[in-house]
Parts: sequence; structure tokens; C-alpha cells
Amino acid sequence: MARYSAPLQLNYSAEDIQRGVEKAIADASKVLDSVAAQSAPTFANAVAPLAQSYNVFAAATRVLTFLQYVSPSEAVRDASSKADMVLDGFAVERDMHAGAFAAVRAVLNNYDEMSGLDPEDQRLVEHMEKQFRRNGVQLGAEQRQRVSWIDKRVGKLEIDFVRNISQDKSCVLLSCQELDGLPAEFFSNRKVKLSDGIKKLVVATRPADIKLVLQHATSEATRKTAYVAHANRCPENIALLREAVDLRLEKATLLGYASYAEYALEDSMIKNPGAVVEMEMDLVAKLLPLARKEMAQLCALKREEQEAAGLTFTGIYEWDYNRYTAQAAAQQSKLDVGQVKEYFALEMVLPGILQLYASTLGLNIVEVNGCSDVWHPRVQHYRVWEADGSAFIGDVLLDLYERPDKYQEIAVWPIRLGFEREDGSRETPVSALVASFPEPTAAVPHLLSHNSAISLVQALGHIFQNLCAKSKWACCKLPRDYMTISAQMFTQWMWQPAALRTFARHYQTNEPIPEELCARLAAARAPGSALKELRQVFRGLYDIDIHTNGNFDVRSHYNEVAARVALVNNGDADVGKAATLAHLMEGYSGLYASFMLAAMASSDMFESRFATDIASPRAGADFRAEVLQPGGSRDPATSIERFLGRQPTSQAFLTSIGLHPVSYTRDVE
Repeated sequence: MARYSAPLQLNYSAEDIQRGVEKAIADASKVLDSVAAQSAPTFANAVAPLAQSYNVFAAATRVLTFLQYVSPSEAVRDASSKADMVLDGFAVERDMHAGAFAAVRAVLNNYDEMSGLDPEDQRLVEHMEKQFRRNGVQLGAEQRQRVSWIDKRVGKLEIDFVRNISQDKSCVLLSCQELDGLPAEFFSNRKVKLSDGIKKLVVATRPADIKLVLQHATSEATRKTAYVAHANRCPENIALLREAVDLRLEKATLLGYASYAEYALEDSMIKNPGAVVEMEMDLVAKLLPLARKEMAQLCALKREEQEAAGLTFTGIYEWDYNRYTAQAAAQQSKLDVGQVKEYFALEMVLPGILQLYASTLGLNIVEVNGCSDVWHPRVQHYRVWEADGSAFIGDVLLDLYERPDKYQEIAVWPIRLGFEREDGSRETPVSALVASFPEPTAAVPHLLSHNSAISLVQALGHIFQNLCAKSKWACCKLPRDYMTISAQMFTQWMWQPAALRTFARHYQTNEPIPEELCARLAAARAPGSALKELRQVFRGLYDIDIHTNGNFDVRSHYNEVAARVALVNNGDADVGKAATLAHLMEGYSGLYASFMLAAMASSDMFESRFATDIASPRAGADFRAEVLQPGGSRDPATSIERFLGRQPTSQAFLTSIGLHPVSYTRDVE
């Protein structure tokens, strides 16, 4: 049974971080040497101590490396970033430890020993042995040394890439006239600078500001200026990505793989690059005809607007996409986006979404005040229990509002994974959700767009995935595509009136969102979906391209694939958006197609089990027991099939975006 955790300590000084790193490495090194010294390795004297060491090492160090993304202290961020590189370097050496590998392999090859283990322990042995080989321990000394250097170098490149994005301070200066069309709250408390004697507003190139400009600015010149500035952030990252791609390919080749994509996908649910390309190109064939119709509608809207203003229509460009897709959705569904936002005040929506998760998964979520040492006073802390109070599950930290030098996107860090301690008690998980929503004002809370609310629900899905996993060994990691499937499933709530009316309330009146507005939201789902989904598809294909054939120019090829697959038109603008595709440097290299696989499988799972009762306790209990709880203790495909009673299909997903079986079958033919 899980013990109730003591108050969390999640705020460290630079000196604390350095000491924590040194202790974690020293403790783990002792275990490695002890395991390697075993003359007759068994599960009990070799594999179990090694797995416990991995678990304890991760529990001690994840928070130390997490602080680089959120700490207000530059010294702490620098120490955390340095710790990340040092720990990555140690992990590389640990995972190539010949003596530990020999002990694990001896256990694997001992039939009597393996046959006496339960399935989870057998899977642990097999997983460990495989990961040692994937890290190159079986290579000759010179090749091992090269793979070790590559891993350390790529780790540094990835850290630098993401940090450049997090700490980017680029901006554009635009006048109030140039920003005509923006909502009033956009101008509140915004900094002003003089430019050629004219007062201009400072517009950061971070997504939160730029998305609003691209959707609302009436001036195409303003939209283009904002888009080009946003799309050319962090140009130094192109060289980092290029080097990482080259080194990943070299490592994969040394390990005997045809490409890095083949290496990365080996442990995924999709398994190989050919299957990814087949899946993605099948989607292109189905989506492209509808996407062309959607693009024609955007062209018609822009042409009408420009002709009314006495301007000449020259085409739809990428800086037009947000504006006219919003107009198209509003036109078809009669949806007022501003009206919708009034029902999604962050401070009101968040408790409702948490309660919906709690009731569906059989949990009790309690906000805690003043008993934890966290990295910033704005962090919200929640403790999660079984609904009947029988056991403590874990902790959730939410760091939601923007501040300087903080990670800019919405993302989740599993600061600590749950696992079984040596004494049989349970280490409980801790997860942090980080976002950069604008601070609310005294007059108006922060009003989320519907898309931002969807992102919040998905991020919370990752939180509950970590909380509800209950395997013995945290070191048996879940494949990225499986993690994405289980996190995405409950985003379907955002289109269901029965779900929306439980948490979407007007920020002034507290009235639930009207049924007819829910209906219009649902009607707005399909319009523009083909274009939107093709943007995910093209990134998946780009990822496979650069990680299969290293000869591509990573900057220009991104634009070429975007234009060919997703109808993206950058006009005469020279942009380098590959420099901010952080997923390719945050664990999804070779695996970006996971997002499309997850969209299809999660739609099927929700439609099959929750369509008639959006918070069904029975379906929620099954989802928790069969999908979340096993964690990495069994084959993920088995978990999904047990929940569904069959293999997943793409039909529910395609239907949800307006492609019914008859239409998409005809497209393939």
C-alpha cells in the first residue's frame, strides 16, 4: 500500500542540485559495481537491485533537471541544465556497463531462473537486456566509445535546442493601427516602445501572442510580419537539429539498423518506418480531397474580404490560415469564438475538468495550500487519493501562467514515477503540468480558446496516466505512441454537451454553457479538420524523411513537405519553422507519427466505451485497470485490445472530421 508522502520539496538551490547529482551518481555506481561482481547472477541479486537503482536514481534526479524549464532563478536554471547534461552522460555510461549487462544476460539465459518469475519480472529482464544492446554494450571498444560520445553530444544538443526556445525573447513592434481587430484584452498592460518616434506595442513572438494576431488582425501586412517573426525564431537551432540528425543516423548504423527511424520505432507500437509511411500516406489520400475543398472556402472568404476593402486577392498564405479557418468555422456553425471563450475562464474550467477526471477514474483530488516547497508561489498543488480514501495515489503540480525565462508551451513532466520500494511500500508519483497562459487581470480572468482548453485536457491526460500507472518497475518505459493514445482519449469531452456543461460556465454569471452553443461547437469540429490533420501528417512524414535519409536540408525540406502534403503556402517568405519543432528534440525523434496514431486509436476507444455515458464509472474503471494501471508491465497493444475487446480502427476518427466510410473508401480507389 502507498504511504502518504511527506510535504514535497521541489525547490532547490544551485548548490542543492549539484549535491543531489553527485549523490545520485555515487549511489547508482555502487549498485552497478555490486551487480557486476555477482559470480552467480540471479533476479534477486542482480536484476532487482539494478531496477531499484534505476527507480531511485530517476526519483532523485528528475526534479533536478526539470527546474531548468520553470525556475525564476537564472543560477538554478543553469545548474539544472548542467545537471541534465551530467546525468545524461552518466546514464550513457551506466547503460553500457559491460559487467551489469553480463549479469542481466546471464539471468535471461537461465531457463530455471526465468521460468520461476512472474510475467512482469520476466518482462523486466527482457527489457533490460534489450536496452543494454540498443545502447551498444555488445559493440567493440572503439565503437562503444563512439556511441557513448554520440549519446552525450545529442543529449546536449537536445537540451540546448529546447532551452533556446524557452528563453527566446524575440518580439515585433506594432502600432495600435496595425493591430486593428485584436480583442481589447490583448492591449491590457502591454509594454510600449518608441520606433522612429512612433509609439508601438511590444508583441512577443511566443505562440500565445502570435496566435491572437494571426486570427484577429485585419491587416494582412501585420499578419505576415507577425508570422515571419514567429516562424524564424531560434535560427541557431537549425544547426543543432542538423547535427543531431547526422549523429542519430551514425549511431543507428553502428548498431546495425538501416536508419535512425528504424531504431527509434523498434520499441513503438508502429514498429517500423514502412508502416509509418503507409499509415501517413493513406491518410493523405483520404484527407487531401477534402482539404482542397476547405482551402477553396478559405480563398473565397479572403477574396470577399479583400475585394470589399479594394484590395487584389493573390492567394491564401500561411499568415492567413488562422484567420480564415476561424471565419469558415464560424460561418458554417454560426459560432462566435469570443462568446465561446466567455465559458472557458481558466480558473473556473480547471476545477471542473479535474472533477470530471476524478469521477470517471474513481479518484478524489484535493488542493493543498502552504505545505509544499515549490519553485514559484503561483504553482498550484493537488493531492490525489482513491475515491474511497483507501490509498494515496500521488501529487500534481500546476504551473500555468507566463513569466520570463519559462517554458512557453503546455507540457507535462513526470517528476517522479511510481514504483514498488524494496520494503514493499510504494513510491508515489509526482507530475507537473507547465503552461504559459497570460495572467488574468483584475477585471477579466484568462479566457481560454476552445483549442487551448483541449490542450489542457490532453495535458491532464498525461498527468493521470502517470498517477494511475501501478507497475513494480518504473524503468520499463511506455512507448511514446501508447502514452499519447491514453492522454488524448478524454479530449473527446470537449465536443460533448454532457461533459462541457459540467465545467464550462460563464465567467460572469456562472451559468453553464447553453446546449445550443454546445451544438454549434460540435458543428464547428469538422470544418477545416482535413487541413488541420494534414499538418500533423506532414510533420510525421518530415520526421521520417530526415531520420531515414540524412541527406535532406532540414530547414528547406520542412517547407517542401508542408507545401506538398498540407497545402502550406509561405509565399515569398523565407521561414525556418523546423527550428522550433521541439518534439524532435524532446523524445519524439523518429516517433512524431505517434500523434496521428493516437488520434485514431483514442477516438475509437472513446466512441466505443464512453459515447453513451461520457463519464461512465464502469468504462472509467476498465480504462484505468486495463490501459493506465499496467504501465510498462505488459505489451501496450494487449492493454488496448483488452479495453476495446478488439484491435482499434480509424473509422471513429475519420468520421469525426467529416470523412464517412463511403467517401474515404472512394478516395482511396
